[in-house]
Amino acid sequence: MNQIIFKKLDYVVKGEDGVDEIKRSEAILPTKTTENGTILDLYSTRLTQEADNSGKLVLTYHTDLSVEIPEGFVGIVTMKSEAYKRSLSLTNSVEVIPAGYKGEIAARFKVTTDAVPTIYAQGEAFAQLMIVPVESVDPIFEEDNKVIETENK
Repeated sequence: MNQIIFKKLDYVVKGEDGVDEIKRSEAILPTKTTENGTILDLYSTRLTQEADNSGKLVLTYHTDLSVEIPEGFVGIVTMKSEAYKRSLSLTNSVEVIPAGYKGEIAARFKVTTDAVPTIYAQGEAFAQLMIVPVESVDPIFEEDNKVIETENK
């Protein structure tokens, strides 16, 4: 069985006096969604919010975790299948974590309603992580610059 190493990350918040305070991570280790363990549930430790360029509310679910993705693999963060019950949509549909990335695993969701949204609570599983093998590729241009003629209809 392969193991994936996660690390807890402390974080900084502004105190009431405007001074940065370091907070200890309360990260929750991801859990297998099935017995064979091909997909891991990610749990939120805290929630922050911001507005996108159009003024819509964006919620960031933090895990306070980093993960060591081995070379030849990527981590793919997706919404949970039960996401249809929430008023949220992952901002970029899928998040890709490349091998060597050292930052926090987090996911940004757009609120999809103008009413009071149904969201994930702190400590709740909000997304899923898959570790997937990938092959290295070298992009090149084909040297044949012939014009391809098509028939317009």
